[in-house]
Amino acid sequence: MRFVDPSLRPFLARCVVWGASFFPCAAGAAGVLPTEATTEQKKIATAHFGAGKQAIEAQNWERAAMELRASLDVVDSPNSRLELARVLRDSGKPGEAWAEYGRVIENATKLAASEERYARTAEAATNERADVEAKIAFVTITVLSPPVGATLKVGGRTIPPDQWAGPVVVAPGAVDVVLADATGKEIARQTVSASIGQKTAASLDATPPPPPPAPSAKSAPEPSDDDKPGSGSHEADVGVPANGGALRPIAWVGAGVGVAGLATFGVFGLLSNSTYNDLKNACPAANGGCPPDKRSEINTGKTEQVVANVGLVAGLVGAAAAVTFFLISMPSKTPETTSLVVGPAYVGIEGSL
Repeated sequence: MRFVDPSLRPFLARCVVWGASFFPCAAGAAGVLPTEATTEQKKIATAHFGAGKQAIEAQNWERAAMELRASLDVVDSPNSRLELARVLRDSGKPGEAWAEYGRVIENATKLAASEERYARTAEAATNERADVEAKIAFVTITVLSPPVGATLKVGGRTIPPDQWAGPVVVAPGAVDVVLADATGKEIARQTVSASIGQKTAASLDATPPPPPPAPSAKSAPEPSDDDKPGSGSHEADVGVPANGGALRPIAWVGAGVGVAGLATFGVFGLLSNSTYNDLKNACPAANGGCPPDKRSEINTGKTEQVVANVGLVAGLVGAAAAVTFFLISMPSKTPETTSLVVGPAYVGIEGSL
């Protein structure tokens, strides 16, 4: 058996203390609650507690922590655990101290319902924990749809599933948060930058991707010989309506123009005729024509006559177009077929009536 060189023991001890200063250790086996302890158990726990207090006065932090943990192994007293949290804090282990304060608050709050003195213990632990929290860095993690048996590592440490929901103490700087499945295969990763006194959020999504869509059962038909390149003639429907049904809307537009034009002719023709009659009565030929004050009415009559004439022309053209396109758009009695024919040396349109 090989033993460690005695000269290296102080160095190794310092390394262990530094590595544990920011990372809380797992809670050891706890003893019975104070309300359930026997007289003998209380006696043993009190003896270890007293030895721990003496070590605290001597600032022998290692011995103090050992004695207090021995006391807690017998009786899980919140007061003993509060002293352990203080030892860890004062010995430069803020991560462990923060976790221990949390256990003090949890246990003391439960026992305060039956013993009021533990309420003061919970309050003291809460205040002291807040002071420690400002000196360490945390990562808060959200894991979406973790598979059964998944493992979570934060900064290289495996985090128990019951601690995923709470903040995790980390060393400041870049921190890798990795989720793996039951086989150890990585399924999600995020790297965050943690800072002292801050709770940095990290989110890992383990939701599996949706399955690819199933192929369609309907497949495209195989091209025929005539459809293949280099084959003979090929017919394609050019999409021209054989019965001219697309011209029917034009016929209705022409009819509308015709009606509007004829209506304009009728209205302005009547106005022009009325103006003419008025001027005829006011300007007899025997008097040598109309006086100058009738010049405005003469101009109005001329304008009405022009508008009436334009309306007549537009009405006649619109009516003629409407009749023409309506007749063209009427369906034929015999179906027509119109096709585009493409051959090696011919392009044309075929149709049948």
